[in-house]
Amino acid sequence: MATKAKKTMTIANRIAEALKQEITYGKIPPGEEIVEQNIAERFHASNIPVREALRILEGEGYIIHRKFSGYHVRQINPAEIVECYDIMRFLTVQLLSQSIPCYTELTYHRFRIIIDGMDNSNVIDNTVSLFKKFVEEAFTSAGLKYSMELAMQIMNHNTPIIKGMVEKIYKGKFPTTFMRQFMELCQQKETEKAIKIWMDEYEQRTKNYVEILSIITSDIK
Repeated sequence: MATKAKKTMTIANRIAEALKQEITYGKIPPGEEIVEQNIAERFHASNIPVREALRILEGEGYIIHRKFSGYHVRQINPAEIVECYDIMRFLTVQLLSQSIPCYTELTYHRFRIIIDGMDNSNVIDNTVSLFKKFVEEAFTSAGLKYSMELAMQIMNHNTPIIKGMVEKIYKGKFPTTFMRQFMELCQQKETEKAIKIWMDEYEQRTKNYVEILSIITSDIK
């Protein structure tokens, strides 16, 4: 049974990855319906791994599920990015304020591993996963369960945007200087400065959201 489950997950991940690439590069355009049966026939798979693949894509923000009309490729718009930015700005300050005083040497060790992994990564999906892991690690110590869950839901929802930024704005290499500076300030017990450098970086990377969205979707137009 364990072997069968592992095989099913492998098929689901393979399908999800193929669809991600097609959505990212515009082969499947925004708003288009993703028909489960068509995907199953295309990949010669049963409906079980296809459903799992669609759940993966929905969880990462590539597709949305509409009642009575199935799955559709998510349509990103500037207003949505602004809304997410406003919510994340509030949550970030709240979570970091509570988390930073609780950081331990183990926390900083994990930070270093993640940052080194990002610096050495040549795979965009891996880089994005590590960035999200860094954010999760930075927030976890707050112990604010619901704020944490909401923040990570927003991060997952914006995975396509983050991936597009890494690929098209940063040319595959996510800059990690601010992460090291943040970590150093936290170790020096400079909580306010650490939060400020985080928020300055976050604002800098989102202030030109319209331009970024245009670049990300340029292959579709």
